[in-house]
Amino acid sequence: MDRSVTPSLDAPAVPEIPPGVVPVPLTREARLILAVDRFIYRVARRWLWIANGLGASMVIPPLLAPLLMATGHQTLAGLIYRAFSLVCHQMPERSFFLFGYQMAYCQRDTAIYSGVLALGLLYGLVRRHIRPLGLRWAALLALPMAIDGFTQLFGLRESTWELRVVTGSLFALAVVWVVFPRLEQGFAEIRAILEERFDRLAREGRARPLVSQQ
Repeated sequence: MDRSVTPSLDAPAVPEIPPGVVPVPLTREARLILAVDRFIYRVARRWLWIANGLGASMVIPPLLAPLLMATGHQTLAGLIYRAFSLVCHQMPERSFFLFGYQMAYCQRDTAIYSGVLALGLLYGLVRRHIRPLGLRWAALLALPMAIDGFTQLFGLRESTWELRVVTGSLFALAVVWVVFPRLEQGFAEIRAILEERFDRLAREGRARPLVSQQ
């Protein structure tokens, strides 16, 4: 009966060699390439977790900053405010307040980043049934934010928090619907290519198949 054995930290991994196949020694460069390919494969399998993790990093700190201010942690809150000043104007009149303190980015950015995270999490549940949105439809979803933002920028009118939230949410929908399904397709192709490559190398006695690691 075949069984997998976890190698010790100081011992090299032993490929699972099919019966009758003579192992082929690998150069150091070849082992490095295989290690990089395995890393790429892991990323390709977990890309949605990575994307949603990045999304959470853009949502949680701005929400946390007012709480830190309210609880006397001004230094840490100040770091968050300064970091997010790189991506947002942080105008008080266009920002939400929590616990009596301003969030680290404006109302529109709150809608965009929160929307991307929420829709990214939702995409994980329905990813098999969603096709990529066409770029024309995406532009149509982004158009209200462009109109609202530019007319406000040039002083033609003043937007409201409701419009900032709605237009920002539509833009977030466009981003997720355009980008995430295409990433899913691209990473699926990468997974298939790498699985076929490692299966072939395993038949040659040069590497373990990737599917054995799942």
